[in-house]
Amino acid sequence: MKKKIFIGVAWPYVNGDIHIGHLAGYLLPADIFARFQRFRGNDVLMASGSDCFGTPITIEADKLNISPEEVVSKYHPQIVKLFEKVGISFDIYTKTTTDNHKEVVQDFFIKLLKEGFIFKDKTGQYYSPEDKKFLPDRYVEGKCPHCGYEGARSDQCENCGAILGVGELVDPKSKLSSKSVRIKPTEHYFLDWPKLQDFLEKYVDEKGKGWRPWVLKETRGWLKKGLKPRPITRDLDWGIEIPIERIPKELQMEGVEHKRIYVWFDAVIGYLSASIEWASKESTRDWKAFWYNKEAEHSYFMGKDNLVFHTLFWPGELYGYDGNIHLPDFPAINQFLTLEDQKFSKSRGITIDSRYITETYGLDTVRFYLTLIGPESADANFSWSDFVSKNNDLLIGNFGNFVNRTLTLAKDLDFSKELEIDEKVETRTLEFIGEGQSALESHKFKKYTEIILELSNFGNKYLSTEEPWFLKDKDPERFEKVLLNATHITLGLLLLIKPLLPESYKLLSGFLGVDIKKWEDSEKEPLRSLLTQVRISGTKPLFGKIDESIVEVERAKISP
Repeated sequence: MKKKIFIGVAWPYVNGDIHIGHLAGYLLPADIFARFQRFRGNDVLMASGSDCFGTPITIEADKLNISPEEVVSKYHPQIVKLFEKVGISFDIYTKTTTDNHKEVVQDFFIKLLKEGFIFKDKTGQYYSPEDKKFLPDRYVEGKCPHCGYEGARSDQCENCGAILGVGELVDPKSKLSSKSVRIKPTEHYFLDWPKLQDFLEKYVDEKGKGWRPWVLKETRGWLKKGLKPRPITRDLDWGIEIPIERIPKELQMEGVEHKRIYVWFDAVIGYLSASIEWASKESTRDWKAFWYNKEAEHSYFMGKDNLVFHTLFWPGELYGYDGNIHLPDFPAINQFLTLEDQKFSKSRGITIDSRYITETYGLDTVRFYLTLIGPESADANFSWSDFVSKNNDLLIGNFGNFVNRTLTLAKDLDFSKELEIDEKVETRTLEFIGEGQSALESHKFKKYTEIILELSNFGNKYLSTEEPWFLKDKDPERFEKVLLNATHITLGLLLLIKPLLPESYKLLSGFLGVDIKKWEDSEKEPLRSLLTQVRISGTKPLFGKIDESIVEVERAKISP
């Protein structure tokens, strides 16, 4: 029976900075999971879009001396093309400036307000006497009171992940003028998180059993400290307008027309608004089948800086909006990727552009390496020397070597004949496939990639033991049997790589003359049936070797 699988992917800021940390952190895991679920025959809705209202966009606009609207117009189409280039298979990729998204966000605001989850209050906000205005969070930087990191922004430290309240930052300064800022009272709307604490504790107890241990521990840490009210509006001119005309008089406040809905509140609502937009494009689509369906499964993909917004804030917003709506099931949260042991920084030149690396070294090579080193339970490091080594020694030396040897030796075999498969080879191949399926269903993408290599390594050992290259003339019958078994292993690999290596799958599928349409619950009979259809049309290396000399060349491009 088909399942409804919703896959929410964190919304990147539309400021033109999609580097390999984003690929490893959430984009590739989400895409692999979506491809796997489609391959299983399930109905998948993978949704995301460009976050257009965060202050990174206004900062980019200031830098380029253009309007925020022009930043969106400049970068959003580029991001869409990039995701197509790197094979991220969204069902919908939209943006937060659509009328549809604004309407859904405003509906959330009003519903939460009427249900008593939003109240108005005065709070301190950073104000710059030099700039003569209130400053958004990313326009204020200082020293983190928790880890001492210089350059922490006023709402969150990117180094240790701590969420900071107004007044906690040490020596705060304006990014516009580099002058000190002070705290000045202003009135805002707040989400009353203490009212949602009991619900969220029960939610985490129920859903959290299957989460990654470090994700559950950090989420429970937030709950243990006790949730506090958090402002959901800011003194801004770039953002979603507060629906003044729909607010009851007793809850209105002065100057509301100069305030906007805070980006942390609005961006996550994009998962629902994008689903509604997706359904609006074709009459046969039903977004409610994904959102009002107890049997549906919802997985969300993001980096650890977005953890609390997805494990607590988003479920809380959803519950307050509609108690019957489907809540997140699994937050597939990754830790951070570093580059040659340095934190990614576009401004400091510590970055690798996603388009550049895939065009230069191959899409599947990049997908393979970033998934193999994925930061699922701890921070991981991208190293150019390791990238070259893993490509040459594992992707080519292990996987590619087995496939190429098998196809070269088996190219003249007649697979339509009744040929016996070795029971031990078949059983072990099916075990690897089962382990791969289990890893994918459990969001263990590193493990899944390792299983692919284990199966190809099993194939290499089998060929080395049987030495078919010596059998063709002296024992043709044994030669055929060995190559039949090796081709069976190759079909197992073909099945396993489809979610991870789309280009290699297409090539290998063409060489074998078979296309696996669905990943079945039991692959024994389907694989046997496919084996009889194999017609090897030739072969060539699936991957190109990377010369070690590029390591120093590429490292030299990274600013210290």
